[in-house]
Amino acid sequence: MQNTINFTVGDTKYVSNPFDFETMCIINDAHNDDTKSGPLSICREAVTYMFNKTEATEDIIDNLPPQIHAKLCLDVWKMYIEALSSKKE
Repeated sequence: MQNTINFTVGDTKYVSNPFDFETMCIINDAHNDDTKSGPLSICREAVTYMFNKTEATEDIIDNLPPQIHAKLCLDVWKMYIEALSSKKE
């Protein structure tokens, strides 16, 4: 199963690309940045990255209501934590 995030604006539903290694690296770099704290600031760039080359342009992402952007960041943070916790079998 591939993990994606999504949101709806008006009648249009936007679905991200799957959470991948690059997304993980973006979050990890931000997580190690002393100027950022909390999942909302740590995952902001990762959310934008996940919608790269989809119908959701950066302008749409940047202008989302704060509660939608916060939910997307928290969803990506959960995927990050899940990926860190998973074990190879």
